[in-house]
Amino acid sequence: MEIIHPYISVRRGGTKTFGGSQMYSASKTMREVGCGVIAALDLLLYLNRVHLSGSCEMFSSALEDGSIDEKEYDELARTLSRRFFPIIPKLGINGLMLAVGLNAFFRRYRFPFRAMWGVGSRHIADRIEDMLARDIPVILSIGPNFPLFWKKTEMSIYMRIPSGEMKHACSIKSHYVTVTGLDERYYRISSWGREYYIDRQEYFSYIRHHSGSLVSNIVYIRSL
Repeated sequence: MEIIHPYISVRRGGTKTFGGSQMYSASKTMREVGCGVIAALDLLLYLNRVHLSGSCEMFSSALEDGSIDEKEYDELARTLSRRFFPIIPKLGINGLMLAVGLNAFFRRYRFPFRAMWGVGSRHIADRIEDMLARDIPVILSIGPNFPLFWKKTEMSIYMRIPSGEMKHACSIKSHYVTVTGLDERYYRISSWGREYYIDRQEYFSYIRHHSGSLVSNIVYIRSL
């Protein structure tokens, strides 16, 4: 199962990314801890194009195929951060703040959706499937170690190599990604403008043993 339409991409020279990336921002704070804002911007761009036929005036620069110039994308990200998603230096933005910011944006620009941070840990998988079935990308948090914040346990993400096999790409925590598809074993995600994969069992094991659903969860979007 996956979102139906092409995902958001950012045009960088002659290439296109798979989703946005905070790493190319002119803002140092955005580069360091802006992953939540990027996930929110990608979601809003997708909802506007797919569910609102591009009617939001704030996103008039985005093309019908979901691509947007990197400078315009960065300007949008910084504007959204100032108006709706304030970043705490060195810490970023928590899930509740993301949901509050999304709802403020939905009301301001008349998007027929409501956001909430977090669902019961037993329902995360079902809610992800529900959103993808409604063609809505899912903001997912791989949270910090909790309550032992000083621990350094991280979770693997993978990339698919040409043979079709999965290869370890890196290990992360305290990071937002966007789920764009799933199969029986993996979530396909966008992070840093690239396509990666999360082993579903490893994610829920990380929640149980190292983090917790308070900080490792999803932004659930329901339609009005």
